[in-house]
Amino acid sequence: MMLSFRPMRHSDLPLLQRWLSLPHVKAWWHTPLDLAGVVAKYGPRIDGVEPTHMFVIEHEGRAIGWIQWYRWRDYAAHAAQLGAEPSAAGVDLALGEADLLGRGLGSKALRLFIERVVFAHDVSAVVCDPEERNTRSLRAFEKAGFKIERTIRLQGEPFDRRVIRLDRAHHIVDPDHQGK
Repeated sequence: MMLSFRPMRHSDLPLLQRWLSLPHVKAWWHTPLDLAGVVAKYGPRIDGVEPTHMFVIEHEGRAIGWIQWYRWRDYAAHAAQLGAEPSAAGVDLALGEADLLGRGLGSKALRLFIERVVFAHDVSAVVCDPEERNTRSLRAFEKAGFKIERTIRLQGEPFDRRVIRLDRAHHIVDPDHQGK
C-alpha cells in the first residue's frame, strides 16, 4: 500500500473544495466553502503566509485527501485550551475519497506523516482535538498510537472534543515503514 505526501499547491484547491463538500468530510469541518472561500482560507497556508503546512495524501499516485500540521506555539489561545505545550504540534487530516474509507488508510497516513514530516522537526509531541462524536477519526488516531487524555469543549463551540496525544519519546517507529 503506497502512501505518499506532497505539499499542496494552488492547483489542488478545486479538489480540496470538492472534498470539503462531501458529506463524510463536511460533517466534521463545519465550514462549507465555495472555491473562492477555499482559496481565501487555504491559499495563505500554501503560500507560507500562515504557519500551517498543508499536504496532499496520495495512495498509489491518486490524490485521496489532505493532511496539515502546525506548531502549537503559533496558535497559543487554542493550545492553552488543550494544554498543548509550545513545542508540540497539531495535525488534522481528512480522506476525501469515500471509496477508500474503512481501509486503515487514515491511521497509516497519520503514522507515516508524523514519522516522516512532523517528527523530522523539533517537536516534542503531537496533540490533536477531534470531535468526540467523530468515531472514525478517533479510531484512526488511536490506531496510530495516540492516547486520549480528556474531553473538553472549546470556547464558543457547541460540541465536545477529545484531547489526544502522541509523545515523541513514546513514538515507536513501525518497522514496516522504515526506509519506504
